[in-house]
Amino acid sequence: MPEGLEERLAAAIRPAYEIEAEIGRGGMGVVYRCLDLKLRRRVAVKVLPPELAFRDEVRTRFLREAETAAQLSHPNIVPIYAVDDRDGIVWFVMGLVEGESLAAELARVPRPPLPEVRRILHDVADALAYAHARGIVHRDIKPDNILLEHGSGRPVVTDFGIARAIEGSSR
Repeated sequence: MPEGLEERLAAAIRPAYEIEAEIGRGGMGVVYRCLDLKLRRRVAVKVLPPELAFRDEVRTRFLREAETAAQLSHPNIVPIYAVDDRDGIVWFVMGLVEGESLAAELARVPRPPLPEVRRILHDVADALAYAHARGIVHRDIKPDNILLEHGSGRPVVTDFGIARAIEGSSR
């Protein structure tokens, strides 16, 4: 990621949000824990790096992720609160899940207890069924895209970056 991305994002999201820390990065962006200054709550802000933002197809895919996920309201799907594009910086604001990915959990505990596995699978399947009923297919469900909330262990599906709205075709 380019030098100064955090500073550029901070300038773009002010005065609504204040960056606290980087909490993740992947192929489509960097995620920061931020404070929503008006509502006094912590949120996650995912930003598309500028070197990708100038590519129309990447920018469109990134914005589509926010738009697609924002249509869904389910306790096991990360909520999207806002999306914006300012000064060459494209980002969206989503619910912050304080915890870790299922992938990180499985690296630590390769064989979790069967009741925990059932609970996670049930909740993730319920979230995906909810999305499917609304015409949205995730297409990249994997342990890295399932976050486990500290304390409750609630699984939350995230990263709808390559989700596709189901169309009339049978593809």
